[in-house]
Amino acid sequence: VPAGNAAAAGNAAAARNGAAPATCAARGPTPAGGPVTAAERSAVPLAFTGTVVVSVAWSDRLTIIDLATGRQRSVDSGIDSPHELMVSPDGRWAVAADFGDYLGNYAFSGTELGVYELPSGRLVRRIGLGQYRGPHDLVFTAPTRVAVTTQTSRHVVEVDIATGRVLGATETRATGSHSLAITADGRLAFTANQAEGSLSRLDLENRRFLSKHVVGRGETEGIATTPDGREVWMGFGDMNAVLVVDGRTGTVLDTITGFDRPDRLAMSADGRYAAITDFVCETVQVADVRTRRVLGPIAGLEGAGVAKILPDNRTAVILLLDERVVAMADLVTRRVVARHPLSGRRPDAAAWGPAR
Repeated sequence: VPAGNAAAAGNAAAARNGAAPATCAARGPTPAGGPVTAAERSAVPLAFTGTVVVSVAWSDRLTIIDLATGRQRSVDSGIDSPHELMVSPDGRWAVAADFGDYLGNYAFSGTELGVYELPSGRLVRRIGLGQYRGPHDLVFTAPTRVAVTTQTSRHVVEVDIATGRVLGATETRATGSHSLAITADGRLAFTANQAEGSLSRLDLENRRFLSKHVVGRGETEGIATTPDGREVWMGFGDMNAVLVVDGRTGTVLDTITGFDRPDRLAMSADGRYAAITDFVCETVQVADVRTRRVLGPIAGLEGAGVAKILPDNRTAVILLLDERVVAMADLVTRRVVARHPLSGRRPDAAAWGPAR
């Protein structure tokens, strides 16, 4: 659907529901401005080193990008429908989730994870998840430990990728537990439950469900948490807003507007910046987490993309899905500093890892 038509449809729906029409604080594509300078490159060295892995579910393949040279290689994933993926903190492993086919009622058929050696992209292990189905969002909680939402079975599952062992699972008690955010100490997890507009709060250390809170109206997908778990940010397309939620009580603390469909969120590990993806406004907006103020869009993007923030708390890797581009951006200057066009079919997800 063209962005203009989607925005118009969203505004009409909002009017029917008695809500104010959505207003994009900024609209993309955002012009790049002048050439990237040497000083701009030196401010974000991680944008030019390490590996980016891109999943392409339609063709069951991964693309491996060497950021230092720009060289790309496509490898067979060895699993069906590699969708979301993450790279280990040391850059040694990539893990992709087989989300599978849609079965109805927010359920998907996928049953396994693929583990890949980097930078080669060689499949070293397939991990069957047994009763836990529909794996989607992934977060590393230790060098070889991954937490993954299993949307169909309504759990967050913990897996040791070195041994291939499923360590345990924690119920979300919600439909459509799609996206995952975890505190810096790895003890507390939050899921955005797409179908319910709700938030599940989980004790990962003891694998215990703590609470569930309906946060907003309509579906939610994007979620991020401050390092201490005090605040959880969630995107709501029907509300055209990001809601800031108390991580303990589920109470809405603030509403950040200027969006149409804020579908994806990422937060830096130091809790300073949030990157907010709006596919209708066609922007990735940067926000100051402490003040809850939107600073502005990232310039140089042909459209909206899904962002992940690197360990320097300043650089982001942004995957533009329809445009088939991996962009590296500086969140401080809000500017793209490098672009890597992709070939082939529409990609699904991208993740960065340090050079080895």
